[in-house]
Amino acid sequence: MKVSHDVDAPSRYGFGSAKSILKNMAGDVLKRRDIKGAMIAPWVRLNSGQKLHPADPYNTFDWLMDVSEKNGLTSAFYFICGTTSNMDADYQPEEPAIRELIQRIHQRGHEIGLHPSYGTYQTPQLIKQEANRLRAVMQKEGIKQNEFGGRMHYLRWEHPSTLQAWNDAGMTYDSTLSYADLPGFRCGTCFEYPAFNTITQQSLQIRIRPLIAMECTIIADRYMGLGYGAEAENKFAGLKDTCRRVSGCFTLLWHNSHFHNEFDKKLYTKVCVS
Repeated sequence: MKVSHDVDAPSRYGFGSAKSILKNMAGDVLKRRDIKGAMIAPWVRLNSGQKLHPADPYNTFDWLMDVSEKNGLTSAFYFICGTTSNMDADYQPEEPAIRELIQRIHQRGHEIGLHPSYGTYQTPQLIKQEANRLRAVMQKEGIKQNEFGGRMHYLRWEHPSTLQAWNDAGMTYDSTLSYADLPGFRCGTCFEYPAFNTITQQSLQIRIRPLIAMECTIIADRYMGLGYGAEAENKFAGLKDTCRRVSGCFTLLWHNSHFHNEFDKKLYTKVCVS
């Protein structure tokens, strides 16, 4: 089993504009009835300069690493390193709090990876540019990894140009290939395999790591809508068991920002048990 986390939003309140912070606070009060969240927002914002604030609801990184370590897993955290759309992140990888987070992840033995920005999937030079930007941050932090992989933002993909771009950026693997609306086996397998450009008829250095399940695909109303009960738990377990029966790899994406309530943590913990 391999678990990964797209870092679309490392902090709910720490990096956005004043307007976006006020919008989040209004949402906390009016939609989520989370008065406490709205009250702590200014304090979290003012105290997130050097390190993510422990009270920030999106700062689940240490907890995620705790769960992985307890179950003999390594978490991979994929960071956005560019802005090509308003669908992208509100943080920069060079910011002190992000650099501290990256260093902490590395020191605990987990993986740093790339999450190219929204508009890059048809623009190879931007994927390479963002990969090099993350490499530069890691180099300044003295971080070296044997593998350097990741996943496209919003699973955006144009085959084989996106794949070729990852290869040319010197990436080790890509774990984008799944469907947002249904979990399962888009690649027809749960085994990692060498990539091939069907246009140039050339084998590539990069490997494809199929993504089997994303949390919101199963949980969210806009997709399968199974929520957090037994039906969702059985769906995750069934996919995991299918991979196990052929000695394959169950790859799971669960965003660090998708722990809206206690049920998220309970379900995630159950899915991660070996």
